[in-house]
Amino acid sequence: MSRDGSEFLSEFLTELGAVAVTLENGGPGEFYEAAFPQQPDWSEVDVSGLFDGSVDADAIVDEVQSVFAECARCDVSTLQDQDWERNWLSSFEPTRVSRDLWVCPSWLPPPDANAVNLIVDPGLAFGTGTHPTTALCLQWLDRNRPAGFHVVDVGCGSGILAIAALKLGAVHAWGVDIDPRALTTSRENAKRNDVEDEYTACKLDGMPDGFSVQLVMANILASVLIELKERLVSLVRSGGVILLTGILHDQAKDVQSNFASCFEFRENRRDKWSLLIGKKR
Repeated sequence: MSRDGSEFLSEFLTELGAVAVTLENGGPGEFYEAAFPQQPDWSEVDVSGLFDGSVDADAIVDEVQSVFAECARCDVSTLQDQDWERNWLSSFEPTRVSRDLWVCPSWLPPPDANAVNLIVDPGLAFGTGTHPTTALCLQWLDRNRPAGFHVVDVGCGSGILAIAALKLGAVHAWGVDIDPRALTTSRENAKRNDVEDEYTACKLDGMPDGFSVQLVMANILASVLIELKERLVSLVRSGGVILLTGILHDQAKDVQSNFASCFEFRENRRDKWSLLIGKKR
């Protein structure tokens, strides 16, 4: 159904007693994890409601179809009762993202105690290292260790990139996000990795005027990167590096052209995604 209709259907299912409602992309477009929370740009949306097993499913379907004529299809399925938390936790395994860098959940021992292990729990904030854009940044950091650098991670989410930079030699890292949950989660993850004294979480407007660093990372949406161009440029000192990602291949040229007057770029790719590595002129 349409995006606008999906919002009303979500509220309607909740009023009917749904214990959870999920929205998923129902059309050809793609929306991906991003640290900046915003409305997904989906033309068609699939809406799922989770109800207690004691409800009359047929009655729910009749109610929905009588009110929402554009619901072309209503499917009903039964989920077997199980330990959902245990199953959810078991789906996260340590992930090797580069030669010496692992991302590990806190409840499992790192496979290689001598590696650089990022202990990051999945939670409300984006960033467990599994998405190609995050992996591209982590691989770059491992190959180009920011020893002695000051670093800013814009759209920090879980803080994984800032924490990786610190564990790979950075002196201090600032995690920037507009979502208070991300700031809280990133602080917790910094403490979990014993780098809390070198980590500062704040909103972008909390950064000092005229402040600049050797490395800025921004794993957000292409449109937001362009919107924040002036601020991102100002954060990178002369000769410094900026990592721009959250970008699909066909968006890379547009993003690059917006920053080209200030940076000389090269591009790394993985799956459908691009990482733009820019050196400030």
